[in-house]
Amino acid sequence: MRKINFLVPALFFAMVLSIFSCKKSSDTSTTTTVTPPNVYNGSITIYSSGNDTTLLRFLNGKYNTISGNVVLSSSDPIDYKKYFVNLQMIKGSVTLYKIPNKDLSFFSALRSVLGNFQVSSCPELTSFRGVTALDSISSGVIVERNPKFLNFNGLENVIKLGSVTATANPALVSFSGLQNVTVLTGSLGIYQNPLLSSLTGLTGLTSIDGDMNVSENPSFTSFAGLTNLILVNGTISLTTLPLLKNLSNLITVNDTITSLSLVDCNGLTNLKGLDSIPCIKNNLNIVSCNNLLNLSGLTKIDTIRGVIVLNKLENLNSFSGLGKVKYIKKDFRISQCNNLINLTGLALLDSIGGGLVVQDNAKLLNFNGLVKVKTIRGKVEILENNSLFSLDGLENLKNLRNSIDIYYNPNLSSYCAIKLLTLTGTAYISLNKYSPSWAQIKAGSCSK
Repeated sequence: MRKINFLVPALFFAMVLSIFSCKKSSDTSTTTTVTPPNVYNGSITIYSSGNDTTLLRFLNGKYNTISGNVVLSSSDPIDYKKYFVNLQMIKGSVTLYKIPNKDLSFFSALRSVLGNFQVSSCPELTSFRGVTALDSISSGVIVERNPKFLNFNGLENVIKLGSVTATANPALVSFSGLQNVTVLTGSLGIYQNPLLSSLTGLTGLTSIDGDMNVSENPSFTSFAGLTNLILVNGTISLTTLPLLKNLSNLITVNDTITSLSLVDCNGLTNLKGLDSIPCIKNNLNIVSCNNLLNLSGLTKIDTIRGVIVLNKLENLNSFSGLGKVKYIKKDFRISQCNNLINLTGLALLDSIGGGLVVQDNAKLLNFNGLVKVKTIRGKVEILENNSLFSLDGLENLKNLRNSIDIYYNPNLSSYCAIKLLTLTGTAYISLNKYSPSWAQIKAGSCSK
């Protein structure tokens, strides 16, 4: 009887130990990832015909998917079609560099690319012709420095893309082939394509989640082709487009943009075409657009939440177009706008959250146009304005929560418009026609 009593606890202890041991073993076990038999594990990189062994291994393994990238960078004539006859998916990116092929029929079975599809410096390619089954490119399409590349034909089955970038393609004339793309989850970047005159071929595009950059395309005349674009969630940046005469084809863009940057677009006289944009979330930057007369086209905007920079606008004569703007959150900078006489067109502006910089505007006489501005939180700098003779227009400015610098204005002799101003910082006034101290201005000796 005593023997049985001893065995029962011993058996119970053994069972508990066994269960604990199994649980511990289970907790510390590792999961082994098994590559499916149809997936080539790794990347395929071809620099010469001597890499045929890699291609043969892919072919003989009867793979239809590559887990990594495909880089074809050989000028040797290689029969890629023989090797990639079964290829349907590339989980990485595709890079084609200097290959001699005239089309991409060697990718005729390819349906999906999860990374970028890049075509660079390929001397004979004129388009994406040959990728007849391709309907998904998760990241983006990059086309650069291809001497004969004309368009994007071959990508007609693609509906959604990450981004499109076209750089330095001397024969590129359109984006045909992308007409069924409705959404870019990334950006649209178009740079240094000498024959490209418009965005023909992007008729299906409704939204760009990132930036739209069009730069250094000397034949670019209009945004024809963007007939259905509603949203640009990033910055619209237009640089060195000498033949761009209007923005009328952007009239369908009716949502908030992050920033607007126009640099060296001398064909523009106004900004009509941007009339449906309700708000600029960050900056407005316009530089060296020598024939811009006013800012008509920004008529819906009541707030600019970043900086306004207007620089080297030789013919700008008013701020017409910004008539509904009440608040500029950061700096307002006006320089080398040599046809401005005053600041008319800013009738509702009542507050500047940053500084005000007015510098080197040859014909500026006064500040008429800022009649409703009551508060400027940053520094005010009035510098090198050769014709400026008074600060008239600033009479309602009651609070300046920083310093004021007034220098090198050879005709400035009247400061009476700011004699009631409450200044938190310091006034630095020197080298003008009349340069009184701040105490003199406050005491009434504000002009001479």
